[in-house]
Amino acid sequence: MAEVLRLSNIGKVFGGIEALKNIDFDLREGEIHALLGENGAGKSTLVKILTGVHQADSGEIYLYGKKVKIANPIEARKKGIGVIYQELSLINSITVGENIFLGNEPVSPVFGKYDRKRMYERSTEYLNQFGIDIDPKELVSNLRMGQKRILEIVKALALNAKILLLDEPTTGMSNKEIDTLFDIMDSLRQKKVTMIYISHYLDEVFRVCDRATVFRNGRNITTFDVGKTNTDEIVMAMIGKDVKQNRTVPVRNLSGKETALEVKDFRTSIMKSPVSFSVKKSEILGITGIIGAGKSELAHSIFGAAGPHKGTIKIFGKELDMHSPIEAKKYGLAFIPEDRKTEGLFLNDSISDNIIRANIRMIEGKNHLLKNKLKTKITVDIGNKLEIHPLEPGMSVRNLSGGNQQKVVIAKWLVGNPSVLLMDEPTRGIDIGAKAEIYAHIRAMSIQGKTTVIMSSEYEELLNECDRILVLRSGKIVGELDPSKTSKSELLALSLGGKHK
Repeated sequence: MAEVLRLSNIGKVFGGIEALKNIDFDLREGEIHALLGENGAGKSTLVKILTGVHQADSGEIYLYGKKVKIANPIEARKKGIGVIYQELSLINSITVGENIFLGNEPVSPVFGKYDRKRMYERSTEYLNQFGIDIDPKELVSNLRMGQKRILEIVKALALNAKILLLDEPTTGMSNKEIDTLFDIMDSLRQKKVTMIYISHYLDEVFRVCDRATVFRNGRNITTFDVGKTNTDEIVMAMIGKDVKQNRTVPVRNLSGKETALEVKDFRTSIMKSPVSFSVKKSEILGITGIIGAGKSELAHSIFGAAGPHKGTIKIFGKELDMHSPIEAKKYGLAFIPEDRKTEGLFLNDSISDNIIRANIRMIEGKNHLLKNKLKTKITVDIGNKLEIHPLEPGMSVRNLSGGNQQKVVIAKWLVGNPSVLLMDEPTRGIDIGAKAEIYAHIRAMSIQGKTTVIMSSEYEELLNECDRILVLRSGKIVGELDPSKTSKSELLALSLGGKHK
């Protein structure tokens, strides 16, 4: 196959950190080429360079053998490069046809006016070409997520894209819609359209891709012929080594403990599948999976933040009649959300106001002086336990480091003395020292009898800190692992869902 794209010695630096280093990469006409790697490996940076969002600091890009510069996204489109991001770019308030030709509207050759009739005729031609049963006059807001993702591809093809970059395109799609997408991709391959396919699902890669390039720490590690490799080889390339976790935390036998949390056939509207699991008193349970696996959706749902549910939740054997976070708190549940800045904190408020906000009844009925005195005492007591620094109750939370902001979120819930804590990515975006401190506090809470469920994509941390790990994939629990007997590669392979060839 002829070479359509080649990258030579591409480098990119952000704030002194090398996001990409000496990247060499080629793309052949009509192939579907997977880009693989853990979060932060450099895949997204490469895509943004190819689409003109970022400029490479070094190296060259060759398109059909000619050296080119892609100055911006408009230049990329003119050169036949289209991209379908995980975050959709469609406008919900206009029709399918209007979205397909947005910014590229057909005009009458005689009068030079916007030709709406021709736009819908051409939209129908594109949709029929791929057997897509969508009315071009339908509002995009009425489409399902899978239909919207397919519409993104049609939109790119209407701009005469010859190279398509697809970033996690199956997110939010049903199995039937995924089948339709892959049929479209196969049809495009026959028409010599070339595709870069970014996915965390290895079963998709083995199903649809011709070659796969693995990135690790901003470097191009190797390229595989998909038909001649297997899951183990790809996972090894992604992580660089295959070793059992060297646990620093002793393994505990909790079989004699009572069940603190039981979730059975539980599902809400934001969850892909019903889920069942149980957690012992004082246990630290890890729930992991790749992006889109459903960890955050599960956490929000259990905490009553996702509307009506089916199935049951029990705390120490008592079934909960729970419909909101306020009720969840009454039953002894606490939730530390993934995004502390938008869901966990009021950034302009003080440390003290943030900590007391979920426990305001503790100071109700007091006069103004006693309220402030008690609020300060509560803040100082819990702040010292969690080692919040600087511990100045009146300081705005905005002025704290990420690690100390996270400690404030945890403090806010610990003041209420919960029995079960749900923690969604509790160490994301904080430094190594703060991570170690937070996990030390989780272990201390466990010794005191508190139960913790950690939803996280930090494999090393889960393997070291948790008593058990459940793996989610597409909203379903696909495995239960003993961290003391599991390597990162085994955990990653189960998360990715790859199949041996």
